[in-house]
Amino acid sequence: MRILYFDPILGTSGDMILASLIDLGVPKTYLVDKLKFVPGFELKVRQTIRNGVSAKHVHFKIRRNITEKRFIPLIKKSKLPDTIKVQAVKIINRIFEVEKKVHHTHDIHLHELADTDTLLDVTGVLIAIHYLEVDRVYTKSVKAGKGFIKTVEGNMPAFNFATAELLKGFPVEFMPVPAELTTPTGAAILSTIAQPSEHLVLSKITRVGLGGGTMKIRDYPNLLRVFLGEIDNTLVDECTVIETTIDDMNPQHFDVVFEKLYKAGALEVFLLTTIMKNARPGIQLTVLGKKNIGPILDVLFEETTTLGIRTRQTQRVILPRKILKIKSPYGLIRVKVSKHRNRTRFSLEYQDIKRLASKHNLSMFEMRDKLTRFVEKQKLRLPR
Repeated sequence: MRILYFDPILGTSGDMILASLIDLGVPKTYLVDKLKFVPGFELKVRQTIRNGVSAKHVHFKIRRNITEKRFIPLIKKSKLPDTIKVQAVKIINRIFEVEKKVHHTHDIHLHELADTDTLLDVTGVLIAIHYLEVDRVYTKSVKAGKGFIKTVEGNMPAFNFATAELLKGFPVEFMPVPAELTTPTGAAILSTIAQPSEHLVLSKITRVGLGGGTMKIRDYPNLLRVFLGEIDNTLVDECTVIETTIDDMNPQHFDVVFEKLYKAGALEVFLLTTIMKNARPGIQLTVLGKKNIGPILDVLFEETTTLGIRTRQTQRVILPRKILKIKSPYGLIRVKVSKHRNRTRFSLEYQDIKRLASKHNLSMFEMRDKLTRFVEKQKLRLPR
């Protein structure tokens, strides 16, 4: 599997991410051509030195500034692939919503973000990743600085309010550096497109790219590194195990708890019987979560009788998978497709089988059998 793995050595910004991808091999001419839907800019690319290390540095020379309200209409009218459009709109909307929340206003104004730069950075990064034809994107934790920095609104925390909001549920390492190490645009891009992983094992590194930040920081290289490489089809992914034991709750309520936990982002939920204090029979409720587990904890405290919850980090070895929607003679069915080595396998969505069995007045066994035989003939394969 072909992947990108970002390593924010110190800095993370939209221009640093883009610079690292150009250094990795994405042609400047290709980017400029695809970014033509944005009028009035010039892309400057040069080599820079940060603490003795050579890296790419990019800068957009803006001739015509574009207001934030035109960002999304421009993206939607462009000839970019739909996958890029969807992600670009998602990232831009996240930035807008956070800025509104931080400044408590309904008007969009990006303050410290250079308006058109933000649009070009976001779409440029997505175009570059699309060019590289990778299957997945991962990243190590981003860095946060200490102290205060000067802004147009006065002295503000180096780890600014918008960046902190955008990185909720994302790993952040605090550094003893009095500077803004991660910008809102950089935070929005990485936290949207990349899956955090501190211990990813690459079976092969193909290329390495380095993007340099504008600031020169004493004793630290202001660099962002990205690896283009391969990992085995069996993926190692990090998640959080959340557990609690309960002995004073009506078991009928667990049905609602399960439903709300999955809506809160749980990957898996299961119950085990156990023996608790004073030999009382009880239930161990285990939830597997990723990124932001706050909503899961809220459900457990609000919907169960627990007074305490245990959490621990763990890893899963998983197969790459996709959920496909297939039109069958009986109706639409969702099919989860996975692959190990040369063997592709699939499983049918239970709720769809249940719905179609009721619709056609068939038993679950009959409907599963008919759908399975139909899907087997489709020669399913895992999309890139």
